[in-house]
Amino acid sequence: MAGRNFSLTEPLSDFVDRQVASGRHQNASEVVREALRRYEGEVERENADLAIIQKVAETGLDAIARGDFTHVVGETGASELLARLIERSRANG
Repeated sequence: MAGRNFSLTEPLSDFVDRQVASGRHQNASEVVREALRRYEGEVERENADLAIIQKVAETGLDAIARGDFTHVVGETGASELLARLIERSRANG
């Protein structure tokens, strides 16, 4: 296992000490490893979310390039579009 040296702020150092004192972890290294595993999972989820957003954006841009969109102006336009979509949904029902 590779060794690392790093500094913590006083509040984070106190948190690590409390976790060890509570018995949840045997030592400070375990606390840091768990924190990094959790952070790694969050970063992976964030990257997956960003990939989905990118795909949706690309799909939307492709639709715009094809002219496959409806231009909506203001609340009235949005209400009219919603009414048309509801009607289409009922007709296909």
